[in-house]
Amino acid sequence: MSATISPPANKGLVTLNRELFRKSLDLVALRVPASTCRRAMVELKGGPLLELPRLRAIIEDPEEIAKGADKKAVRRLVLLNPEVVTSKDALPPAVDEFAKKEGAEVTRYKLDLDYDYWTADQVLRSILPDELEVPGAFESVGHIAHLNLRDQHIPYKSIIGQVLLDKNKNLRTIVNKTGNIDHTFRFFQMELLAGENNMMAELKEGDCRFRFDFSRVYWNSRLQAEHNRIVKAFRPGQLICDVFAGVGPYALPAAKKKNCIVFANDLNPASHQYLCENVRLNKVEHLVRPYNMDGREFIRQSLKDLNTPSVWRELESKAPPPKKPKTTKAASNDALDSSTKPHTETAPEVKENGKGPVGEEPVFRWFDHYIMNLPATAIEFLDAFRGFLYGRQDLVSNDRLPMIHCHCFSREVDARADVIKRVESVIGASLGDNVELVHDVRNVAPNKEMLCISFRLPAEVAFATPVDSNSDINKRPSSEPIQISEKKARVEESPIP
Repeated sequence: MSATISPPANKGLVTLNRELFRKSLDLVALRVPASTCRRAMVELKGGPLLELPRLRAIIEDPEEIAKGADKKAVRRLVLLNPEVVTSKDALPPAVDEFAKKEGAEVTRYKLDLDYDYWTADQVLRSILPDELEVPGAFESVGHIAHLNLRDQHIPYKSIIGQVLLDKNKNLRTIVNKTGNIDHTFRFFQMELLAGENNMMAELKEGDCRFRFDFSRVYWNSRLQAEHNRIVKAFRPGQLICDVFAGVGPYALPAAKKKNCIVFANDLNPASHQYLCENVRLNKVEHLVRPYNMDGREFIRQSLKDLNTPSVWRELESKAPPPKKPKTTKAASNDALDSSTKPHTETAPEVKENGKGPVGEEPVFRWFDHYIMNLPATAIEFLDAFRGFLYGRQDLVSNDRLPMIHCHCFSREVDARADVIKRVESVIGASLGDNVELVHDVRNVAPNKEMLCISFRLPAEVAFATPVDSNSDINKRPSSEPIQISEKKARVEESPIP
């Protein structure tokens, strides 16, 4: 049985005074030789023994230390649970028996606790009115804690922030969200509650490093599992289009872990700035091409750029120099032997997900996956896919059309049916068997779910006649062959997962 204690009640306190959280416990204790301590722990555990978090039940006797006794020879105090042992003159049978058997002296000990001992939850419970819940959950973004306080908590926001700062040594800044997310640039207004006014966050997610100004961009640490889930669906070397990339939570691991080539876009100039910085920070400049434009326009432009030779040469120019293989005696002998063997030409390989070997005829490329992580409005952008592969039926088979991963919100009881219906309404076609998964990402509010629908783009949408059939994207690619190394651009010819 553990003792239950709480700090002094300070209901209604709005300015933190740490001295108000001092508390003394008058305990019954047994003074015993040091050799007896182990037996005391065994025989008195689970009831008479004091069991409090972050406190030792057996301590050195302060009176003997004050008298100058040898620390090794000094006796110990076994502290007893005040809820079980209330008086030194009325010991429970188990304690009385142990004391007599071991020749223990029954005494009293004053245990002083201060602000540093109490947890954030205990301090806040002693401050907030009983009808208010303690805001225990918060999102950590590097050294920043982001709260989303309810209206009832606002009068106590400063003291809440200070207590959380005191009790979480890894935090230096506490902020509170003061407005809804801006649906254009995806950041929210916030106020500083406690700590440094420093919004530059640095953190690691998976094997990737991120740096950004949290007050100017969108980041949600609770989505790490979702980031991992999406990236796990990619095969090494695939072509990825990240339409609402933010600072790169999908783009960077796709490039760094899967060696995918990623065209990543965000409309927010600040997000684009830190996306570029994070690309450099993770040394994937040759794999990630950042954009700063409208998502619908990007869907069209990225496909055009994917088939522009100069774009590939730009990525190729940023590739790090290949590592020199270690030279061994056996390798040297093999090289010498090969010089005497007849030389045979290697057949040109089919590159990526297009047709035609490099150097012989143009290659048409298209993205294997599109990520659309803008839950509030991403579905509305799906109309950009209508006719975006017009005239390419002879190059792109139906089973290799892109997979689209579109995040969205739903308040409907049957969220899956709701999401599918909304997608079909925008693209103007039935999804049918093209739906691979409608994944429940997380609950964001009462009766509001965040989901991700993953579906293969229907052929009748991809190859439809576009409104502007004369647009650049519907022209055949340049006859200039695209030269890029197999390591950077090759995609297997097996179907997309």
